[in-house]
Amino acid sequence: MATTTATLTINSTDLLTDELSLSTTCTLTQTGTNTGVEDTTGLNRKKVTSTAKGTASGQITLYTADDFAAIPYLYIKNLDTTAGNKIFIYDDTTSGDPLQFQLDANDWAFIPMHGDKTYKAYATTNPTSIEFMVIGKDQ
Repeated sequence: MATTTATLTINSTDLLTDELSLSTTCTLTQTGTNTGVEDTTGLNRKKVTSTAKGTASGQITLYTADDFAAIPYLYIKNLDTTAGNKIFIYDDTTSGDPLQFQLDANDWAFIPMHGDKTYKAYATTNPTSIEFMVIGKDQ
């Protein structure tokens, strides 16, 4: 059994009238018999070469629907350093391929996803490098 801990800390002394100090932790327990290998896609670095969603080639599949039995969590980072070079994550399962979120250069996210959806990425610039991993969570 593997355990993964994600911690987010947000601090600012001048954003609000009072000092801002937030911290939260999410602990995920994976039940894979091979040290959690069955509960993660592994850490990947790939180049997104598609600048459109839908049937265009060069998109990256981040997660395929129902790969894990419980809630999957996505870690993703846009490795591009030029502002405006964004990556877009969309739901390829739902009609119209609705956009879920976007990340500008150097942005990152760690989010829970709907396990019954397939998520893909495209970019504003060909190529744009990303880093990502999906971690399954035992319920």
